[in-house]
This record gives sequence, C-alpha cells and structure tokens, in this order.
Amino acid sequence: MLLANLFRWNTGPAATQRERGSGSVSEKIELPGHGEVIVGCRLSCEGEGCPRPQLRALKALDEHERGVVIEIVTDNPSVMETIPSMMDMFEGKHLATLKDKANWRIFLRRSA
Repeated sequence: MLLANLFRWNTGPAATQRERGSGSVSEKIELPGHGEVIVGCRLSCEGEGCPRPQLRALKALDEHERGVVIEIVTDNPSVMETIPSMMDMFEGKHLATLKDKANWRIFLRRSA
C-alpha cells in the first residue's frame, strides 16, 4: 500500500451517503411545550460519533436564519446528551428531544 493512499479523501458510497444526511425540509411537527413548529433543516447523524454531529449542528445553526428549527437525528447517547447543553454557549435554544424506536430526534432553534 502506498503512503499516498492513506491521505486520499474518501469519495465512495459511504462518503456520498454522509453528505446526503442533511437538508432543508418544511415539515410541521408538534413539540411538547412549544406547540406546532416547522422544521426547516434536518441532519441525519446516525452512526456518527462525537464530535461530528455537534459540529454539524453548530454549522447548521450558523447557516440558517434565526428562528429556523433544526432537527438532528442520532443514535448516539452521548450526542443526545451534549448537544442540548451546548446551546447556551452558541446562541441556540434546545426545544425538545424525542425518543423513537432506534434513535433520538433533537430540536434546536437559533435564538432570535
């Protein structure tokens, strides 16, 4: 194996799937304590370990207008615990975390 092969960017199917794991949506959802909100961005972070989901969440907060609800889908318990606690430092607000059968759905909004 050539040493140069170690430094190649992965462009295979797995890398393509990771990049498809985020996108703009416009879906209404009922959140406890907040009523009906419209999710504007969804990040699929299943199978991703720390700190990638946290960094993707901060990037999404930065790229979207204030007030847009961002949904992060993860199957990693440590991500589910750390993202809400980060929001005070990054002008975000944790709205809710909902548990599905196989993952958690974390809802955030950048403070207005």
